[in-house]
Amino acid sequence: MTRYLPLIILLLFSGCQENESIVVQVAGITVDVELAATPESRREGLMGRDSLARNRGMLMVFPQAKELALWMLNTHIPLDVGFFDTAGVLLNIVSMEPDGGETIYHSSASALYALEMNRGWFERKGIRPGAHLQLPRVIRGR
Repeated sequence: MTRYLPLIILLLFSGCQENESIVVQVAGITVDVELAATPESRREGLMGRDSLARNRGMLMVFPQAKELALWMLNTHIPLDVGFFDTAGVLLNIVSMEPDGGETIYHSSASALYALEMNRGWFERKGIRPGAHLQLPRVIRGR
């Protein structure tokens, strides 16, 4: 049995892929974010997490701009989400409450990016609609 242990461990973790972390700026404020640019990583989002570090978040990148809809299925952290258009302009900010996915939260117009942060982050930083998101490189959603 012990000779198979490395193989068992490899098989257990082969499906677990950590999202890439990048640094972005929102209204000139630097933020470390996990990148979710695939259908799988966007679907998983921040599910199952009990906390999110103070200046960390998740940036969801979609393949094309459209009205985005998010929910809090299996997400335990109260979050704010900022929706950004194709030019990186913040359209609206929505507070999301853990509710088992019952409520659907929408962008106010066609958006390409959704930045999820701890509840109150945008307000504490004084970030309002019209602020700009700057990426370190071109990132395309799949």
